[in-house]
This record gives sequence, C-alpha cells and structure tokens, in this order.
Amino acid sequence: MVTSVGGVNNIQNTWATSQSVSKDQFLKLFLTQLQNQNPLEPMQDRDFLLQLAQFTQVENTEEVARVLGNLQTLAYTTQATSLLGKHVVGLRASDSATVDGVVTAVRFTSDGVWLKVGNHEMRVESVLQVSG
Repeated sequence: MVTSVGGVNNIQNTWATSQSVSKDQFLKLFLTQLQNQNPLEPMQDRDFLLQLAQFTQVENTEEVARVLGNLQTLAYTTQATSLLGKHVVGLRASDSATVDGVVTAVRFTSDGVWLKVGNHEMRVESVLQVSG
C-alpha cells in the first residue's frame, strides 16, 4: 500500500473508491500527487515504482476488456451466421415479446448482431431455443 504524500490522498485509495478509473484519470491523479508533494519529503523511489506498476495494471485491464469485447463480438457473429435457415424462438427487440420462426438474415451494426425472423428482429443473444 502506498502512503499519502504531501497531504494528497494516494492513488490506490482513490482508485479503490472509484467504480472505474481509466488510464487517463489514473495518470492525472498521479501527476497531481507529484505536483502537490511536500518538497521537504519527496516521494520515495519505492512509492513511485508502486504507483507506476498500478498504472500499468490499469492499462493492462483496459486492454483485456477490449480484447474480451472483441471476442464476444466474434462469438455473436459466429453464432448468428450459424443460425441462418434455422428455426429459433427468442425475444423481440422492440418489446421483448416472443418471436418464433426461421432466421432469414443477419445484420451487423455498431449496436450488436441482429437476426431477422419473419417481420421482426432480435438480438442474437436473445435467442432462447434453436431447432434444425
């Protein structure tokens, strides 16, 4: 644990109380701490290295989240294309009513992967049942 320096709360405590801290926010907090440190008691090398390691962890966490998001999109894409021509039961996007029919098209948008079933659309993740 890193202790407070010059009256500024340490970054680890600030990070723990926050729900989600981006690397930019983390870096701003770190720079603020450096600017406001007590010149008579500057930050120790050990504390500085610990905070740089925390910054690297935040960066790595963001990268993992990005990669997992890409993998999820790939999984939805693969699932959707495999459903073409299959009979599905799922929840309609507009009002969550049940839709029952054959998947005739797949649409890819920035909002997700959509299946066309009859005159309705549903998200691929809303499929409840699939049959041949």
